[in-house]
Amino acid sequence: MSMFPTNILLATDGSASAAPALRAAADLSAKTNSGVQVIYVGKGVSAPGAYDNPGRGDSEASDNARGLLDEQAKQIEELGGKVAKTQVVPGKKPAQEIVKLTRDEDIGLVVIGSRGLGRIRYAIQGSVSSTVVREAYCPVLVVHGDADV
Repeated sequence: MSMFPTNILLATDGSASAAPALRAAADLSAKTNSGVQVIYVGKGVSAPGAYDNPGRGDSEASDNARGLLDEQAKQIEELGGKVAKTQVVPGKKPAQEIVKLTRDEDIGLVVIGSRGLGRIRYAIQGSVSSTVVREAYCPVLVVHGDADV
């Protein structure tokens, strides 16, 4: 029995600062035989698109998010990781949606990137990663955008 969580949640937006987090999640998955659940939280993403039920409410944002997740899943598998699930989550507040998933699903570890906002921008905008660290129901690994995993 492994002491490492079997479910890793990778929260991504596809940005350059999220790439090191993807590599870290893939590496952890490969070394611990854990599955990676890859999520994208976005405003403008319709609920039907978010839950893999294409319909009239599907938007271009949903299609773009699904394409991003497919590419992210492919990269994880190329790095030796195991993708358990990909999910587009509608919402305007990514941190709250990520925290909700840690509460509602069997997530053992969240892996998330960080842009490294300066103090002024952090005070104005806040930070998704720091909110997740404070409020998540499981451990959180924050990988900085300039990290070399």
